[in-house]
Amino acid sequence: MHLIRKTVTALVLAGLFSKAQAIEPFVVKDIQVEGLQRVSLGTFFTDLPIRVGETIDDARAPSIIRAVYRSGNFDFVKLEKDGDVLKVVVVERPIISDIILQGNKVLKTEQLLEGMKGAGIAKGEVLDSFVLDKIEQEISSQYFSNGHYHLNVDKKIVELSRNRIQLRIDIKEGGAARIKEFNLIGNNVYDDQELTSQFQLTTGGFFSSITDEDKYSSTTLEKDLETLTSFYKDRGYLKFNVDSTSISLSEDAEDIYITIGMTEGEIYNVSEIEILGDFIIDEEVIRNLIPLKSGDVYSAAAMTFAEEQIKQLLGFYGYAFAEVRTIPEVDEDTAEAKLTVLLEPGERFYVDNVTFKGNVSTDENVLRREVRVQEGGALSSAQVERSKLRLQRLPFIEEVKVDTVKKEGTTDRADVNFDIKERNAAQISGGFGYNDFYGLSINGELSHQNFLGTGNSASIGLNTNKAIKSANISYTDRYFTQSGIGLNTTLNFSETDYGKLNLIGQSLDTLAFGTTLYFPTSEFANFSAGAKVSQNSLTSPVTSSQRVIDFFSLLGANSRTDSEVDFDIFSVNLGYRYNSLNRAIFPSKGVDHNWRLEVGTEVGDLEFYKATYDFGYYFPLSNEREWIFSWRGNLAYGDGLGDTPSLPYFTNFYAGGSSSLRGFEGNSVGPRDIQRIRTSVDVPGTIPGSGGTTVFLPEENDRIAITPYSIGGNAKFITSFELIFPTPFIEDSSNVRTSFFVDAGNVWDTEFDRSRFENLEISPNSRFSTVPDFSDADNYRASYGISLQWYSPFAPLQFSLSRPIKSEAFDDTETFTFNIGKTF
Repeated sequence: MHLIRKTVTALVLAGLFSKAQAIEPFVVKDIQVEGLQRVSLGTFFTDLPIRVGETIDDARAPSIIRAVYRSGNFDFVKLEKDGDVLKVVVVERPIISDIILQGNKVLKTEQLLEGMKGAGIAKGEVLDSFVLDKIEQEISSQYFSNGHYHLNVDKKIVELSRNRIQLRIDIKEGGAARIKEFNLIGNNVYDDQELTSQFQLTTGGFFSSITDEDKYSSTTLEKDLETLTSFYKDRGYLKFNVDSTSISLSEDAEDIYITIGMTEGEIYNVSEIEILGDFIIDEEVIRNLIPLKSGDVYSAAAMTFAEEQIKQLLGFYGYAFAEVRTIPEVDEDTAEAKLTVLLEPGERFYVDNVTFKGNVSTDENVLRREVRVQEGGALSSAQVERSKLRLQRLPFIEEVKVDTVKKEGTTDRADVNFDIKERNAAQISGGFGYNDFYGLSINGELSHQNFLGTGNSASIGLNTNKAIKSANISYTDRYFTQSGIGLNTTLNFSETDYGKLNLIGQSLDTLAFGTTLYFPTSEFANFSAGAKVSQNSLTSPVTSSQRVIDFFSLLGANSRTDSEVDFDIFSVNLGYRYNSLNRAIFPSKGVDHNWRLEVGTEVGDLEFYKATYDFGYYFPLSNEREWIFSWRGNLAYGDGLGDTPSLPYFTNFYAGGSSSLRGFEGNSVGPRDIQRIRTSVDVPGTIPGSGGTTVFLPEENDRIAITPYSIGGNAKFITSFELIFPTPFIEDSSNVRTSFFVDAGNVWDTEFDRSRFENLEISPNSRFSTVPDFSDADNYRASYGISLQWYSPFAPLQFSLSRPIKSEAFDDTETFTFNIGKTF
């Protein structure tokens, strides 16, 4: 308040001076200024309307003082005469050094500061004492627009050195007023319930206290009025109009009543569609982009769609700033409208510069090779969007914004500027981890999706858990050649104890080397071809597993006498992938089809083939892409070739776990291992006292036991339907995704012959009392639940709560699962 009183006093004195003080006319030989602190002398003389050599008198002095005041930098201005020298004495207005807001929870500080800036109050600005009263008015206006009418705003000015001040504002927020009732006037065709169901604002429901869906917002109301207008105009009511909107409060300012007056008008049909303008493209092509024709009911949405399609088509040919407008000419007597589509292609633009901002880690050439607009080439809006999509699909890019800016001083040049937000591409880990399926893990891994900023990915890892010990090296060069051919190379060694993975109790040691080439066939597709060679050693204690018995026999060994068998596999692989997803991680739109074929050739010891198909489909249900429907699936089939009668069991397909069938333990779904238990009798020795001899009976006397160990199958189908929705209490959902899901599918052994065991006795120790038909295609599993995925700074995490819908009595189910390193 001291500062305000001082300012007012200075203004009064200056006003009296300008009216009462007289100056004898004289020629100014010099001008001196006193009181300047932050305003430079050059700036001051720019605003001073008198120069050395000019004459000043009593009539001119007030205009000089007013001119200095108009600069807005001073609270006090005084003119003095010292001989032939004109002295200008000023007191500068203070500058706002800082603005501190406290107590605001409903509205963000940035939002309030932006509103105050519009009123002339901002950090670094000169403090105008008369603007101070606008602070409370501006802040209150913003809160009122959001339904908060109980508000108290206190402001305090703290004077600092060098003529600076600190502005402190304390806000005490009250409760929000809630929408009590909508009152619609003038709607005769559609009832209130149908119209208000289109609104974002509602009168609330059971969860209103949590969701705030009945909280008033003037901005949301404006959107709802636009939605109401679109609702009618999309149905032919061309002259629909919102006549009035009134907001009334209850006496305690707790309830809000919204009244909307409207005029529906009549339904208009299209009498004629005329296209005018500069026809860069054949008129018939343009006309085919318009979904309406003569006689159809008018639809604003259809014409908006047509305008966008035409602009995109023009933009494809370089007319990036084309204008397309629809002008309706109404005949009220016939309730018809003639539509004139006006085309203004403008100049054809060319790309001057392509720039990138925000790529701290990534080399610019890595980004530039994904861009489909070339400097000097025609500016195609379609190619700009294609470039943005390709950049967003890089796994180390989180978000891409693109801006096309006309080049100043030219009529046909534009710059294309990409603003890149990188994702943390490096993951360095080492230590202990825990997974509900693999248990305690000790691991060390270095992986990078953007190795040295080249866009290539590399990883080195050592992992050990209860079932698997592995070491692997992998490197992928996405642009192995300048033409875009990619190369992936892997070297892997692993020791796997299948008994601890809910599989049959064997161990397999594998050393494998593989390489794959990727050949781009289009913007969204590539063809791949590669080969892999592996040395394998399968160790099996003396076993009665039917599968192991058959496999050892295939390789010329006897599993009941030999504990180990070695074999080599040389396989080739082919693949084709079409991927139009808009992001590599957490996509919201597009499709992904991935076909793969692996063939074990006769160069190795085993011949077989495995064909797989993975698909993913994402469809946004809202413009903001917060609500998304996704459908994903996996189909697989394999079989033996040549002398290999069936798919080797250790290459089988498996299901169950957080990455396939949630609600079922990992690798637990599908066929189980069948053990053959030999029957024996003791035969007395021929020499008295020499003891007896154990003799095993023929195989038809064996007993069988169906174990809980899963052995997978040669056929697999998994599908998942998900409804992705905004994660509660999370504002930025770019790294978090929540969904409701339904999973279904199974693994089958199409070669399984139950009749093979019909005449064999089932052991009392068997988990099953009868032999299930593991080839029955009608047998499937299903589950539902809720999933949370988080792309954390360390690794992708997935948490799921699930419950089986359809299961078998022998299935191993689970309610809560989590997984590290997988995102959909």
